Amino acid sequence: MENARALDEKLRRIIKEVSDDTGSEIKRDLLHELVSAMDESQSRELRKFLHSFNQALKKI
Repeated sequence: MENARALDEKLRRIIKEVSDDTGSEIKRDLLHELVSAMDESQSRELRKFLHSFNQALKKI
């Protein structure tokens, strides 16, 4: 009976570690995707601004 409890506790710890690692990995992946999306958006916005700025300079 004691062996079963020890095994149960060990399995619970392993499952918790795997869950924590998996959760951290998912968070990292989501953050990476968010940063990529933000970079793309900022890049588009910067290109728009530079294009507008270039057009304004040509008018001067």
